[in-house]
Amino acid sequence: MITRERRKEYIRTGGSFCLNCGSGNISADRIESEGRKAWRAVVCYDCGSEWNDIFKLIEVDGIRLPENDPMVSGVNGSRRTV
Repeated sequence: MITRERRKEYIRTGGSFCLNCGSGNISADRIESEGRKAWRAVVCYDCGSEWNDIFKLIEVDGIRLPENDPMVSGVNGSRRTV
């Protein structure tokens, strides 16, 4: 059984070791998504364990709007025309 503490450490370190045996000999597939969910399959080459890392949107960055955009940000992030 994988403890809550081990899961927290795995997430804190960015998924750098096997949740089962602790080995760093792991590999992750590319991130896949469907709707609002994103994940990647991970495998440990030492013990053979497999699991999915699950991702959550936490921030956006580098937003560029067209100069002639007829929309402006409104209250609470909604958009309204000017």
